[in-house]
Amino acid sequence: MDPADAYVKLYDELRTVDAATLSDWFDTPQVREIADHVRLDVEKTGALPDRWMADPPVRDRSLFGVLLGLDLALLHASKQTDSLAFNALDELRVRLTMTGRLNADTSGALLFKRTTWLRPNEDPEEIDGFLNLVRVPAYLSADLHVQFVPEAYDLPDVESVVEGEELESPPPLVLAQLPFLAEPEDVEWTVPDVSAAFYNVAPASERLLPHLRTALESLDESGAVLAILPEASVDDTLFDKWCELLESTPRPDGGLLTWLMLGTGPVWNVVPHPRTGRPPNRAVLLHRSGRARLLTTQDKHSGFTFTTDKQREYKVDLGEVKRDEYISHSRQLNLLESRYGRFGIQICEDFNRFERQQYVVTAGVTHLLVPVLAAAMWTGGWQAKASEMLAVSAGVKVAVSNSLAVERFYAEKPVPTLLTVSGPPGVPEQYLTTGDLVRHHDNPNGRTMQAREDALKPRTAAW
Repeated sequence: MDPADAYVKLYDELRTVDAATLSDWFDTPQVREIADHVRLDVEKTGALPDRWMADPPVRDRSLFGVLLGLDLALLHASKQTDSLAFNALDELRVRLTMTGRLNADTSGALLFKRTTWLRPNEDPEEIDGFLNLVRVPAYLSADLHVQFVPEAYDLPDVESVVEGEELESPPPLVLAQLPFLAEPEDVEWTVPDVSAAFYNVAPASERLLPHLRTALESLDESGAVLAILPEASVDDTLFDKWCELLESTPRPDGGLLTWLMLGTGPVWNVVPHPRTGRPPNRAVLLHRSGRARLLTTQDKHSGFTFTTDKQREYKVDLGEVKRDEYISHSRQLNLLESRYGRFGIQICEDFNRFERQQYVVTAGVTHLLVPVLAAAMWTGGWQAKASEMLAVSAGVKVAVSNSLAVERFYAEKPVPTLLTVSGPPGVPEQYLTTGDLVRHHDNPNGRTMQAREDALKPRTAAW
């Protein structure tokens, strides 16, 4: 039997068994012996012999042993843990790369676990605590798209960057965030000609086009491998010019910039095209080489409701009428599988919705990019609280990118435009606090700069 499909069937059958019972079984010689035999069988043949799925005398306990054996054997289908000695699992490696899941004929998706929670307790509380793989149920996987990054376009190999060191886990990424939007006039708020109360938000392209080259030079010089811009900073015009600039400007010697998220906005001219006449609020992630290597896009699902209170706070005139964001509401979450982790993007309001965060947790996302258009971000704000919950619950690293278009100073201090959230590798010894996890990053020299210069100054962080 296909080992990945067998894994899914066994997981679904055993997932309702309480973790205390599983812990008792886990330590029994019978379960350990079954797991060892199953692992050897699958590593040798690439399949699970039918006898292991037959009805044993102690069904659930024995099947748990089979699942544990599969869990260990399938690690050899992972690019992170595989070995050329296990050629029998080549088919699974290819399947995972081509389809974004290990299983073939069962529902949902089976992926490798690449992160874990940041709580100090190590006692498993459910079946997932015993396993190295992630089971994504069908009702969630239907809205997930997992794509592997070709090695030539992946983030730099940590082994080539940190030479001669034995690393238990990859070192932090160097991240650069560019506010890009300097002033309120860099954003255009409009009311579409539709029957309901809506608004649109887009970048003021003509004001921003002259600054692309300076932006790219600043990011190339930042030392970062990944750069991110905020919400409402790209449209079709800016996207085209960014691509032309990237393709005509070689990366400088010694430069490491590899991925560039151009922010979000009404980008129509890349797939997928919306099925309605509503514009997408779409994030675009490119390789440094330009248009030919569009790595992924991500559409905003949950529109921000611009209440009259928020209009006054943000100093935006929309007629003193509560308005909903006029967007296409795509449900799909696109994930990039990299040597560094499993990357996703959530745009502003999506990041503050439980129904959207469950996709991030269940799919085992390791790194989440969050472009926003908001007022000042601090370690006590909603972005920090949502980030901390994801970090503690699932070990997700979060980077939130904001602009200066809404608020540049607060109480005469430069406002943070970048929040990074990450914890230590492995299970912590103590409960982690907000101070342990959340960092905000501003431009300490912002007071001495003009707004445009400030917006084109990267904020960098180890992430």
